[in-house]
Amino acid sequence: MTRASGDKLQILYVAGVPRTGSTVLGRLLGDMPDVIFVGELNFFWRRFAQGELCSCRLPLPRCPFWSAVISQAYGELTHADALRMAELERHVLRKQFALGLAPAAWRARSASRVGTMLTERARLYQSIGQFTGATWIVDAGKEPVFGSFLARVDGADVGTIHLVRDPRGVAFSWQKLVQSDSEPRDMPRKAPAMTAVDWVLQNTMVQLGLRRLSSTYVRVRYEELVTRPEHVLREICRGTGLGRAGPAAATGPRADPGDHHLVAGNPGVRQLAGNLRLRPDEDWRTQLPRAQQRLVTAICSGLMTVYGYPLRTAAQVRRPGSR
Repeated sequence: MTRASGDKLQILYVAGVPRTGSTVLGRLLGDMPDVIFVGELNFFWRRFAQGELCSCRLPLPRCPFWSAVISQAYGELTHADALRMAELERHVLRKQFALGLAPAAWRARSASRVGTMLTERARLYQSIGQFTGATWIVDAGKEPVFGSFLARVDGADVGTIHLVRDPRGVAFSWQKLVQSDSEPRDMPRKAPAMTAVDWVLQNTMVQLGLRRLSSTYVRVRYEELVTRPEHVLREICRGTGLGRAGPAAATGPRADPGDHHLVAGNPGVRQLAGNLRLRPDEDWRTQLPRAQQRLVTAICSGLMTVYGYPLRTAAQVRRPGSR
């Protein structure tokens, strides 16, 4: 299937912090007509150059999907070319990140490093759309800085799905030991205090920066996604214009994981065969030490209130007559 190269591409960028269920959301959206979910394309070239594994279990340069997309976009691409673009990504996203938060009227000069990266990104996303025939591409990169640059890509409308989760659940998830299925190492872990600070900073950047730059913006809570997926998908469709005929049944993708070619993401979800069986992961309520829950709450309390999260859980509320 191919798509006309002149058609305007629609990109839905899932923004927020890691460990919020973005791979679950992406797979649900990817089951809808005219939509392709590609995983996390921030730092794509670093992952490609290092030969990280696609969800089809092949290294990205040898994956039939990604090798075809790259060939269509760039022709002959050497390992040195991939390394060069990986270094360009690193420089822009780590050393020029402040430019991503500039006003919407700002445009990068084509000769600048930022302009070069945006041109490269336009080619990559257009190639994905043309190769798959999809009008909508869902990218679960999450980083607000990358999303802010992505919103300036020519020839595409970029909408943001802001995915949030109770920070205590995020903090607990970051402490789990999880084997990565894309790299030969465990997924990174982070202390609760650092997770809480990141939760505040990243979500604030989405609201104050990326939201202003995006063509559409929808906020989604993880807790509702896993308990009321059909309702959440309808809200996303209503807010972004996606699938105006309405979402498919929210039971998860019908295709096997071999038909998905996802970059990075939750290893358990991206390798899961058949339908997704959704259930809320709330082990943090009983397994995250009370002192850590209080610390995270103290750091995140302002935004928690904005997002509708109670500062005290049911287990923390003292019952009448208790000591």
